[in-house]
Amino acid sequence: MRVTHLSYVVLLGAGLGLLSAHLAIAGRPVVGRVQIGPWDAWPKGGGRDIDPYLRAHLARGVHLPLGAGEGLELIADRDSEGRGLDGRCRYLVRGATPTTRGWTLGVTDGAGEPFRLPLDRTGFSHAEILRDESGAMAILASVTAEPGNWLPLPASGGFQFRLRLYDTPISSQAGELRPDVLPAIRRLDCR
Repeated sequence: MRVTHLSYVVLLGAGLGLLSAHLAIAGRPVVGRVQIGPWDAWPKGGGRDIDPYLRAHLARGVHLPLGAGEGLELIADRDSEGRGLDGRCRYLVRGATPTTRGWTLGVTDGAGEPFRLPLDRTGFSHAEILRDESGAMAILASVTAEPGNWLPLPASGGFQFRLRLYDTPISSQAGELRPDVLPAIRRLDCR
């Protein structure tokens, strides 16, 4: 009887341990995350003091983070009102970026992989966009082509915007940023 109880406890402990380890590294960890409006960042992801959960997540081969002195990556999977991003909707990404040498804005799936879109365009850089009088970016993201700065989206399903700021002084102070210093993501309409 004791052997049955002992084996049950060992199997239960091993199962719960493996399940908790999988859940801890399956998605981007909550530990070390900084939320700035709709954007999420992990500012210590490329530094020496990276937490073990993010290190394990990155060891799975997801992608290489920017180094602590190289910049900061911000990921948004929801709009500025907190609704999940959906390919059936049109979005306006508008606003200024913090002081940076350059930036890119791309569209990826939930795992961070670029989509295979018919136009082979999955992003913009600071050098490619048309700006308004204030110097702010205004990028329209939708499935159908739009005039101006248009970023194609997948036909349906969830996606992420990934804003990478290169050579920026804010990478060490990401937790102190306010949402108004980053571009807002506004849902215009849905099909």
